[in-house]
Amino acid sequence: MTVSFPLEGVKVLDFTRVLAGPFVTRILSDLGADVIKVEPPEGDMTRNIGRKIAGISGYFSQQNVGKRAICVDLTKPEAQELVKKLVAEADVVTENFRPGVMASFNLGWEDLKAINPKLVMLSISGFGQDGPEKDRASYAPIIHAEMGLLHRQQQVTGTDKPVDLALSVADTSTGMHGLIGLLAALHHAQRTGQGQHVDVAMINALMFTDDYVHFAIDKVRIVNGGGTVFHATGGPIMLAGDEKWYWRVLNTRAGVPDPTPEGADLKTKIALRRQAIEEYLLSFPDRASLIAKLNEVNLAWGDVFDYREVLEKQGSIEGRQILTEVDDREGGRRKVTNTPYRFSDAEAAVRGPAPYRGEHNYDALQDWLGLPATEIDRLAEAGVLLADATAPEQSKG
Repeated sequence: MTVSFPLEGVKVLDFTRVLAGPFVTRILSDLGADVIKVEPPEGDMTRNIGRKIAGISGYFSQQNVGKRAICVDLTKPEAQELVKKLVAEADVVTENFRPGVMASFNLGWEDLKAINPKLVMLSISGFGQDGPEKDRASYAPIIHAEMGLLHRQQQVTGTDKPVDLALSVADTSTGMHGLIGLLAALHHAQRTGQGQHVDVAMINALMFTDDYVHFAIDKVRIVNGGGTVFHATGGPIMLAGDEKWYWRVLNTRAGVPDPTPEGADLKTKIALRRQAIEEYLLSFPDRASLIAKLNEVNLAWGDVFDYREVLEKQGSIEGRQILTEVDDREGGRRKVTNTPYRFSDAEAAVRGPAPYRGEHNYDALQDWLGLPATEIDRLAEAGVLLADATAPEQSKG
């Protein structure tokens, strides 16, 4: 049997930018879909974030490898008509504008489903396509703040004011849920011939994903249910799981004596037991013997790396090929994260470098629409299509 990509043949027209939406379409591309990224004249703002090689930033590259790119000025009616022709050929349209923006270009769901009844359209926004806050601008930090993540982090770190998380949880969580909804709708469309508009809001996705909020719904207050960092031989170490559980393991299996006096209150018990755990973890002559003991008693542990150490010291990075390389467009290679999916009888992989703005105006429009080069030239001269001057010279077929 020939091994192929699971989504081979699926055509995706991608209007997304920044992170949540491009995260979805990066995965679709890795799974074999033909993703055409549609950028406005100014391009995706992440083209200006991170170190640039050959004019392409690292941040943009991570989320847009493997895609083709066209650049269209949607303020021009002729550009809107061109997009509608592409929609007629597409299986999927993705966008993460504020609600109403696509409709302002005559490209809303009602417009598009009239063109292509089997179309699946994914819309990602902060607060959804309807509801009282649908018109609010939103990025991941806004959702983090309003979902209590900053307050929770402040309690743990003891800082004088809340600070945002060091990763865009709301974006990536929403992207994953958007991808699941999109694939479910795509399966439904292939089975029934009926398309869907999939509305995924960051506020919904994070509420669904946040297990601490789930405890709050049930009126249960969790102080620390995830894990605790202790000083230990060889550097800090994380013990994961419920604190009562790993104390019981260390007490009964590792022989750590309970230092709490009879009748001690809960606060005293917690403080003394934490101190006992830390003293025990510092009692080992070297890191290897400490790890061997934790493995022996079957405790989940983790080294505490800073972000620079991760690439050098985390053992699975190389062993699982978590990073891969793409053409850096300058004669060298550039590292990007590899697709996390491993199939037994199918392939998933990064399939090329990130594109320049408008790099594929010719080959994408020729592939999908069969437009002659003379017509694409005319659209470029009319300002409907644009491209970076630094992009490689395009093949005109």
